[in-house]
Amino acid sequence: MTLLDFIPSVFRKKLQQALYQYEIHSGVANVMPDDASAYIEKGYAGNTSVYSIINRIDSMRKQAYLKLYKRMPDGKVEEVKDHELTAFLSKVNQTTYTDDYITAHIVYLLTIGEFFTYKPTLLTGINKGKVTELFDLPSAEVEIIEGTIFNPIKGYRIEGNYNMMFEPYEVYQSKLFNPLSKAERSLHGLSPLRAAAKTVSKLNEIELTQLKQYQNQGPPFVLFKEVQSNANSIDIGQQRLTDQQRADVTQMIKDSANASTRGLPLVLKDKFGKLDLGSVIADMNVIESSRDGIRMLCNVYGFPADLMNDPAGSTYNNKSTARKSAWTDCIIPNLCRVAQTFNACLIDGYEPYKDYYFDFDYSDVEELQEGIETKVNWMIKARWTGNEIRQATGKQVFDNPLMDEPIIPMGDSFISDYSGEDLTDQTNKSFDDYK
Repeated sequence: MTLLDFIPSVFRKKLQQALYQYEIHSGVANVMPDDASAYIEKGYAGNTSVYSIINRIDSMRKQAYLKLYKRMPDGKVEEVKDHELTAFLSKVNQTTYTDDYITAHIVYLLTIGEFFTYKPTLLTGINKGKVTELFDLPSAEVEIIEGTIFNPIKGYRIEGNYNMMFEPYEVYQSKLFNPLSKAERSLHGLSPLRAAAKTVSKLNEIELTQLKQYQNQGPPFVLFKEVQSNANSIDIGQQRLTDQQRADVTQMIKDSANASTRGLPLVLKDKFGKLDLGSVIADMNVIESSRDGIRMLCNVYGFPADLMNDPAGSTYNNKSTARKSAWTDCIIPNLCRVAQTFNACLIDGYEPYKDYYFDFDYSDVEELQEGIETKVNWMIKARWTGNEIRQATGKQVFDNPLMDEPIIPMGDSFISDYSGEDLTDQTNKSFDDYK
């Protein structure tokens, strides 16, 4: 039993964060704190690399379309276009488009590691358990109220400007796995930026360093007056500048940097030496360090650095291969979580919808179609039917008996084209029947 066990859970996490920030800031490093608000302010909203990667993921996923499907009694799956659930393919509520909702889901998930959806549920009547709308909550401000070991979530709360309380069944939490949940007694997901906190903080400092250099119009340096003594040596210690002379030189440098004379050479009467303080961006390898940071962030998200204009870090032969990797390793797994949220909120728990489900259609994603020809040729050789092939490639099946017959590879024809009888029915027939 520790002192933290006697502190209410509402304040425990804030105290731990404050202690963590004190420990970090007392040293040299200035790493952003482990806090959802910090991940948004200093990560997604405050770091160009984090914003660019997440925005690229979200823009690429728009090639895939959310659709509603139904499992048929014969085991087939059909796309549904005329159902009350299809309204959610356009808007999740009266004011929020589905595309904006998906963007919020992806941004919050990849920034703070979780996304909260408010799903008002009917509790009585013939539509008991039905959800009519979905609302994305400000996930960084949602607090989980702890319950018991057998019922860990007692509710949800948003303080501050909202000051709202929610029952457990009213909110769905989509989160990334947190292996530290038991050690930290946390029900929140693990933010990818927690693992990349040092990288993001370094990139933020690099941007500040570059900004300060532009503000200063050049690196800081020291001018000293050279005095020629014996044997052509330089003696810096003799005949030093007076205070007034130093002030005059400083003022001349400032005047030369104003808007009217900027870029013109500054010619001094006396001979001066220059001592750089070693803060030139190129000397500090700031640019290369920035590129390394972007590559590390791409690795965290499973997104190819090639697509972030980094040819030096390329591991792919061409852009098409890199884009395919982006889909298989990053975009599709994240869209699976989005589809899971729709199914958990709208389908699960409502019996009339048990045969329906939401999923994304990737048939229009060009990078994922490269292997379609090889796959279709294999299925034809394996004697698949036309409808089986169309269903396996994400297409709508045809209501035609011929499309339910196996295809013979000879000219893509059907068995019935070679005989007047149905050769697929071989029950109780022997070889003599065909003599």
